[in-house]
Amino acid sequence: MLKHLEVTNLTTEDPRVPELAKIATILQRRFLLDLFRKTSAKRLSIPQYTLLGFLAAESGVPMGNLAKQMGHATSATTGLVDRLEAAGLVMRKSVQGDRRQKLVEITGKGRELVGKMQTELRHHLGGILSKLNVPDQDAWVRIYRKMEEYCRELPRS
Repeated sequence: MLKHLEVTNLTTEDPRVPELAKIATILQRRFLLDLFRKTSAKRLSIPQYTLLGFLAAESGVPMGNLAKQMGHATSATTGLVDRLEAAGLVMRKSVQGDRRQKLVEITGKGRELVGKMQTELRHHLGGILSKLNVPDQDAWVRIYRKMEEYCRELPRS
């Protein structure tokens, strides 16, 4: 659970809010464009890459759990899995004792692809971080961890 210590609610009147909004938009656009270029070069969509990333971390995931992690309807996740399976990047396996239940696993080909892309993305982020001194790098990572934790607590729409 995220600790809320001396947190003040920023309002739109706070001069930092417009600046943060502008910075967030620029960074998000830059990161998404870079990710889009990398995924497109591999003939993947960003949601397909995200799904592969989940499976690289935890393979053998039931379709319903995968849909929850993705924040998608099960039918949308099934479509993603269908396309990834056709490309040989994931496979479905039946659960022993319940053939209706399917687990989704990443294949060796899928794991290799995700590994290469993650290495490219780490290299890109490392280049960005190298522009900061070590205390600023540590602060950036610490703040991003807090923001990620906060975002995980938000209800999914």
